[in-house]
Amino acid sequence: MQRIRLAFSDFPGPTNSDAILKILSTRYDVHVTDTNPDYVIYSVFGYEYLQFENVVRIFFTGENVRPDFNLCDYAFSYDWLDFGDRHFRAPNFILYDEWRDIVVRRSSALAGIDPCKNFCNFIYSNGDSHPIRDRFFHALNAVEPVESFGAHLRNSDREIGEAYLHKWSARKIIEQKKFKFSISFENSSTPGYTTEKLVHALCADTIPIYWGDPLVGRVFNPRRFIDMNVLSFEEAILRVMSLHRDDNAYLDMVNRPFFANGAAPENLSDRALLAAFEAIFSVPKEKALHRNPHFWGRKYESRRRHEIKAARLIDRLDRLRFWKR
Repeated sequence: MQRIRLAFSDFPGPTNSDAILKILSTRYDVHVTDTNPDYVIYSVFGYEYLQFENVVRIFFTGENVRPDFNLCDYAFSYDWLDFGDRHFRAPNFILYDEWRDIVVRRSSALAGIDPCKNFCNFIYSNGDSHPIRDRFFHALNAVEPVESFGAHLRNSDREIGEAYLHKWSARKIIEQKKFKFSISFENSSTPGYTTEKLVHALCADTIPIYWGDPLVGRVFNPRRFIDMNVLSFEEAILRVMSLHRDDNAYLDMVNRPFFANGAAPENLSDRALLAAFEAIFSVPKEKALHRNPHFWGRKYESRRRHEIKAARLIDRLDRLRFWKR
């Protein structure tokens, strides 16, 4: 097996980096190290990746952030973007076991509705999202109680653990399965930005109430979820309550195929992700360093480093001012 010296940087926790490592280890002898790696795979939760200079930088985002090809050589993102051989579309949900589950099953195939099922769940830790998410929670909750068991707008004693830590998504699915509907709103809306929220709701055999990616129908079946990209609050709530009160209509919708074309796209698989990394690792390092290290490329990165140092200094001063109050 080819030996790969690899660093991971600026991920929020082990979930995504461990999943990437697991896939790569099926093909490569991966040595994870911060000392003289040949490649660094980094995300958006910091700037430590900039310390790796003569290294092939690979951006991998689980957030709604565009790749900066002035700072990275390759990128994996949500975007429907063509950029030669330097960009690969890889929504973060392809790293989750729940994605692999719905790829295999293709539909829920429920025979009936458990009379003990709860109405609707809302599971979020972040209150700094687009305000439409909280507004819809309050609107639906005013009609029928919605159970919120994340850290944000919490009104429940259910526990699923902290996001991004090991097995958190499995615990989430166990609790989510006890509901008929899931509010599955993204933090923000950008074409291509579909996260694990929709996948988790489908894996749990609930009907997602979805808002976010206007192109979500390219992959997922719009007739399998309630699409808040095209419905008003009033229309959506009427649809939810109609399904809630009509078991036959609910079963008809919840058992429809997960995917727009009946099956998941082949390019959203472990095999496709591994092929993308193979395309990077098969290129000699000197040719894989696509970012410009000369003149304006060097100026751009230098200025970015100075901006980051200034921002960190401002953050420290703000904290000092806060504690001196």
